Amino acid sequence: MMTLKSLVMAFVLGAALVGTLPAAWAQGQGASGVPAQTRTIDPEEFLRLAYSSATLQGQAAKLASSRETKPEVRSYATAAADFRLGLLQRIETFARERRMTLPSVKEFEHQVIIENLEPLDYLALSRRYAEIQIQALDQELGIYRTASQSAHQEVKSFAEQVLPELQKQREEAQKMYDAVGRP
Repeated sequence: MMTLKSLVMAFVLGAALVGTLPAAWAQGQGASGVPAQTRTIDPEEFLRLAYSSATLQGQAAKLASSRETKPEVRSYATAAADFRLGLLQRIETFARERRMTLPSVKEFEHQVIIENLEPLDYLALSRRYAEIQIQALDQELGIYRTASQSAHQEVKSFAEQVLPELQKQREEAQKMYDAVGRP
């Protein structure tokens, strides 16, 4: 049973992800694991969404890895922070080489998620971080799957390179989530 606090936090995360992602991704994915609706994505939108997602998850990973958390969470978060740093650098290089602009201001909703994680400790932080990772990675996989179908060859190639890495992150996040357990 969800407490009022966890319900509010779930709403904030859901609103944040829905607020920054197109409706086709926010509504979830079909049973086959592909987006429920076929949608195209332009390079600028892809970069904005990919960068925003990677930034949020990088900040959350740094927070979870720097605090007292369950060992499975700390281990995952430490590896995730490194992965996110590398992915952010790749996204920045991709954008720079194409003279594309990345957002200079953090998404408000993402700042709220991080601020809601900050006061949590040990088990509460471990559980909330695990939940955020599952939800954010599912959304991010939707973004990259859509981009892998792009008519823009460079975006398509970039997304195809990153997709297996994100899938591996998702699998590891699921293991972490399962290890954290529920009350």
